Amino acid sequence: MALPTMISATQLQAMIDQPDLVILDSRFYLTDHDKGRELYEVGHIPSALFVDLHHQLAGPETALSGRHPLPSPETFSSTLSQLGVGPSTQVIVYDDMGGAIASRAWWMLVQQGIEVSVLDGGLPAWQAAGFMVEAGVNEATKSDQRIEVSYPWLISEDDVAANFEADRFQLLDARAEDRFQGENETMDPVAGHIPGAMNRPFSRNLNEKGEMKTPSLLLEEWTQLLEHVEQPIVYYCGSGVTACHNVLAMNYAGLEAKHVYVGSWSQWAKRMHRKLSEC
Repeated sequence: MALPTMISATQLQAMIDQPDLVILDSRFYLTDHDKGRELYEVGHIPSALFVDLHHQLAGPETALSGRHPLPSPETFSSTLSQLGVGPSTQVIVYDDMGGAIASRAWWMLVQQGIEVSVLDGGLPAWQAAGFMVEAGVNEATKSDQRIEVSYPWLISEDDVAANFEADRFQLLDARAEDRFQGENETMDPVAGHIPGAMNRPFSRNLNEKGEMKTPSLLLEEWTQLLEHVEQPIVYYCGSGVTACHNVLAMNYAGLEAKHVYVGSWSQWAKRMHRKLSEC
């Protein structure tokens, strides 16, 4: 069954004063980790709280992990409580990159059974609709109903390694084609992609305005791409973030998608680098 996915700016405006609604601003920039919070303080959707990809939607990077490993279930449960998210909360999450960052928050939340949607087009769509923004910092009201967090849709490095023989799933990479092909790698120690993976850059899910393509168009494109694939799909990218955008797009198209290899290429490249160093 497809998961809940997108909400429009007009729909959000109509429900913005609704009780038990939490709006999360997830803007993040890989080359400047402070920029998202700084822009949030300059202007954000009214009542929105800032959520930090690097510190709240990810745990610390280690020598063996990818760049954005999942936080421990206990840590993320505490984060949700601090953000005021409980079992009956409705969450809307947005960014300014067509959902590239917001989709990671969506994926982490929706598998907890939380009702969560991504704002289609993000903050630019909100402002283009003529809706107001506010400056400053909003303080969350802590939820006293703690969510017991688990990550049933997480695929591990060991799962990926075992799949070369088990052949239980098909990997699909959300990075740009040049990175997938190993032609432009500036972040990870080894260029290329996991053997056998297919490529669907997450940007292809968006139209020229940075909004999701229509469900019917996405359904057509994804069906054509996966026409000859018989196994379930496991999604990955550079660090387990934009892979979630492909999961979001699939569900928006009415197709089932859940599983993400969160370590992604940033973890697999470390694995390849270790093996090359041993030679």
